[in-house]
Order: sequence, then structure tokens, then C-alpha cells
Amino acid sequence: MAPKILTRVKRAAKELLGRTQAPRREQPRPRSFEQQIYSAIVRPGDVCFDVGANQGDVAIFLSRLAGETGRVVAFEPVWPTFTTLCDNLRWDTHLKAPILTVPAGLADTDGQALIHVPGDAFPMASMARPDRWRDAHMDAPVTSYQARFLTLDSFLAWTREALPDVMKIDVEGAELLVLRGAAGTFAAGARPLLVVEVFAPWERAFGYGPWESLSWLGDRGYRFLFACPSGLIEHVPSPSTPFPAEYEQGYNILAFVPDKHNERVRSLDPLRSGEKVELLPMDPPPMPNRITA
Repeated sequence: MAPKILTRVKRAAKELLGRTQAPRREQPRPRSFEQQIYSAIVRPGDVCFDVGANQGDVAIFLSRLAGETGRVVAFEPVWPTFTTLCDNLRWDTHLKAPILTVPAGLADTDGQALIHVPGDAFPMASMARPDRWRDAHMDAPVTSYQARFLTLDSFLAWTREALPDVMKIDVEGAELLVLRGAAGTFAAGARPLLVVEVFAPWERAFGYGPWESLSWLGDRGYRFLFACPSGLIEHVPSPSTPFPAEYEQGYNILAFVPDKHNERVRSLDPLRSGEKVELLPMDPPPMPNRITA
């Protein structure tokens, strides 16, 4: 029996017997380049928003970094994925921040919309038009699910949740919609530290490209570190060159405001390209991250 399953069986047996179980207190150890980035920027007590939480791996890792005094809000609009997310959080035994699960996604308007899953790849669910999303996945059959979407502005107004210190956005090409739905929050002065998936092939399915999202953030004072196989590369985007050449093998950026996030960004210095530190593996993108097809 696999160690993880055995642990779950033992804990379930103890619960049935009514025995007290203490949560595990191990320090989170990064197992990927992405987790190395989170380990450098998240502080105890942080509020973290996980937009596009999928099955909860990132939400759990963020909650362990933020600790008991922190808080994580996990947004996941696809119902089968949301139920798996809740199951995974239930079985996790680490001492961590509370995680609020929201069965909705973030977008530029409130309401119901279809979200499309290519084949059985639920992590690839997207709001892109089904024909474009099918084309983006080599004509894979697409299954559509009715889902609820909110703007970040309305979510914060309705719930009175605290503003996020760190916000991860992984929404298969719809990041510009998430940002537009947060326009009021940013206009009021919020500047969370952002880890955003910016992947041109997915954005094309929405009819825009990387420059639109990057310029939206740049207009609000953000600068950018691009997660590449050799490490983090700082780059100033332009319409013709929105990201560095090596980012063709990457898909995540870190967006920061220098005056606000200087101390946390300094913690990332060992992960910059050219530094002599062991970078953990980064999964390759499903195709080169190119602006043109």
C-alpha cells in the first residue's frame, strides 16, 4: 500500500476510534521551481488568493507557508474539480492557514457561463470559446460545464474578505478577464504580489495576447520576473517583445511593485538566472510559449 494511502487509512481508523490526532507541523519543503518561488515570497500571516485552484496543491502549499495566522481563499469553478479540491483539503493533515473554498471562478463580469474541458484534462478547463479551445488542444473533444463567475471587486464587496497579500492566477488564458474584474480594487490602491500564468497559445483562444495583460499591470506600476528554465529573468515588456526569448519554455510570471514588494523580491535573488543555486524542476509547457502560432 502506498505510504500516502496508508497514512490516510491509519488516520481514518483513529477517527473512528475517537482518538486525538495532532496536525503535522513539518516545514513545507519546495518540490518544484514554482514552489521555490512561493517559499521565497509568502510570509506567515499572509492572505493568499488562489484563482484557478484546481485540485488544491497550490492552496495547501500556500496555507502551510502562511501558517495558522494566515488565510487562503481558493476559487475553483468546475464542479467535479471543486469536489476533488474539497476532498484533498479534508485529507491534508498539516498545520496550516484556514482555506476558504469558493465554488466559482473570477472573471470580468458576475454571472453564469460555460467552462470547457478538453478530453479528460480538467486542469485545462477554460472559458475560451469551445471551438477555439478545441483547436488549441489538437481537436480534443470538449465537455462543457455550467459554472459561476464573480469579479474580484464584487467578491470583496460581498464577503468583506481581507485584501490578498499574494495572489496566484492560473486560469488557462483568461487572466486579463480576472484583472479587468479587479479594476475597482486596484483603483482603490490594492497591489498584491502576483504569480500569473501568461501563456500565449491559451490567450489566443480569447483573441488577445500577452501584451494586453502585461500592459494592464504595467500601467499600475508593476514590473516583472519571468520564470524560465535557467531561473527568474527580469524583463520590460513591449508590444513586440512582451517576454524574453527563454520564456518560450516558461508560463509563469511574478508581477511586483518595487516600492511595496522590495523586501520579498530580494528574497527571490538566489532564484534569478545566473545565480549559483539549485533550481528545482519546472514542468515544460505543453507547447512553446510563442506569440504567433
